[in-house]
Amino acid sequence: MSSDKFKDVKAAGESAAETARDEIEAVKAHLERLITKHVVPALTNAGGKASDLTEEAVANARELANHARSDISKQTRAQSSWVSIAISGVVGFILGRMSR
Repeated sequence: MSSDKFKDVKAAGESAAETARDEIEAVKAHLERLITKHVVPALTNAGGKASDLTEEAVANARELANHARSDISKQTRAQSSWVSIAISGVVGFILGRMSR
């Protein structure tokens, strides 16, 4: 092969490499625009929705805890009043038997 052919092959290789670099830069720019335009807003919206859902879940958990607390309080008050009545009856019966 002659040196001209080598120079032609080298020039063609350099041209192909430069074209590939330009295409890669164009793809990078397009990808960056795509991410900025579509992916970032979608992630921002998803983060906002997740925050709203978290706040809603916390509010629901607090409401359930308050309901459970009030139910337990009602049950405890009802049981303690019956226990007080029973104790009073037993003490009254014992004092009545002792007073005879």
